[in-house]
Amino acid sequence: MRRLCLLSIVVSAIFAGLLGAHRAPSQRVTIDTGTLEGIVDSATGVTVFRGIPYAAAPIGELRWKPPQPPTHWTGVRPASQLGHNCVQHQPYGDIDPFAAGVSEDCLFLNVWTNSLDTRASRRPVMVWIHGGGFWAGFGGEERHNGAPLARKGAVVVTLNYRLGAFGFLAHPALARESPHHAAGNYGLLDQIAALQWVQRNIARFGGDPSRVTIFGESAGGMSVGSLLASPLAKGLFQRAILESGTGVGTGVASRDDSRAVALHFADSLHVYGVGPDAAAHLRALNPDTVLAASLHQGPPGEPRFWPVVDGWVLPHAVDSTLLRSAANLVPVIVGSNRDEGDEWMGAPTRTFARLMSARGAPTYVYMFSRVGDDSANRARGAYHSAEITFVFGRPHPLQPSAGSTPYDSTLAAAMSDYWVAFATSGNPNGPPTAGKLPRWPRYESGTDALLELGPEIKARTLVKRAVYDSLDAVARSHGRIRPR
Repeated sequence: MRRLCLLSIVVSAIFAGLLGAHRAPSQRVTIDTGTLEGIVDSATGVTVFRGIPYAAAPIGELRWKPPQPPTHWTGVRPASQLGHNCVQHQPYGDIDPFAAGVSEDCLFLNVWTNSLDTRASRRPVMVWIHGGGFWAGFGGEERHNGAPLARKGAVVVTLNYRLGAFGFLAHPALARESPHHAAGNYGLLDQIAALQWVQRNIARFGGDPSRVTIFGESAGGMSVGSLLASPLAKGLFQRAILESGTGVGTGVASRDDSRAVALHFADSLHVYGVGPDAAAHLRALNPDTVLAASLHQGPPGEPRFWPVVDGWVLPHAVDSTLLRSAANLVPVIVGSNRDEGDEWMGAPTRTFARLMSARGAPTYVYMFSRVGDDSANRARGAYHSAEITFVFGRPHPLQPSAGSTPYDSTLAAAMSDYWVAFATSGNPNGPPTAGKLPRWPRYESGTDALLELGPEIKARTLVKRAVYDSLDAVARSHGRIRPR
């Protein structure tokens, strides 16, 4: 019997050793709400912490309220898995939010860092705001994996924020209960809360809270534009990158338009009036009911819930804020992809660049022109969102149909180097790009100089100046701001 017991102990020890050998190494960090345990990628040395709550769950009475502080926990909280994604359906084939589950309890962020040594020099921080039309997407998509950027010396943060009607319902009943008489920008307030979390905690991951870059694509780029225009975001970031979206031309709604959409939405749910009872009835609805009703707003396949000029989070539209010099003026990179459409992205991107540079903010413009080598992508061209994986330092898009070309690895390395250099100093021409990549010219309206990112990386002048000038004239004739 004694021999059997000893044998059992030996076998158990060997088994435990085998498990330990196969268990991913981990590291711990203590933030203002408790201790987290992240996972170390032994191949890269990058540690990732996933599913970190940056605000309380916006459920029950907190639905359609500004985000509240996150709760504390005791012990060690595992941070190896994504938190729930915000409630949404799946309008885009390349965004699948359901693997991690969807829930109103979704205000989580993720952090990648290559060192937790707080005694070493702190590294620039890059906070990614995902796209998806303000009604889809999540920070934990694999194409947003921050490990390659972290290996290049950045601390990378990605985040979820409330979407669709949950994030942008501007109903008068919600405005009446607000001390600021404002409603509709809950998703933007989530982003601001995440940036406040970064200020409080990122130093513990090796990041420098005085060198924060916000960057995003499509609705994420429009969010960055809105944060540049929001007084509530002042001081929370020092640089900004806007990819295929700025908030100029599209991405920010008027108060009247958002109110009309909200009232129509409430009517479809048989919720009437603008008083406390209406707000209570809306909050009592099942989230699936809210989601289903929101999908029937407006033309099929188009989101209708956007950031809104509410007088508090956004006192004015992005373009008029820039004209008033009231924006958070920081160095910016802004650009679009060659085949997205001139009126939708190209001309508004130049408008934004002109507005920022006119205010004295260092401004750098790009045009992404990489096209996949398969027949499907030759037809699509340099399509909307095609640049994302290159920005994150991946050699080619994750979709198998996208193909790859011989220059893809070079382009991904170059773009991620430019982005990290900009996050480091506010100039994409600093280390690690200095001396090894083409110099990126600073934008001036007189030259319309930009950097083309494609099969060849080269500085050049905007080709479609006459087209954009014509589109600007049309915009001015309709009362929209497009500076000369």
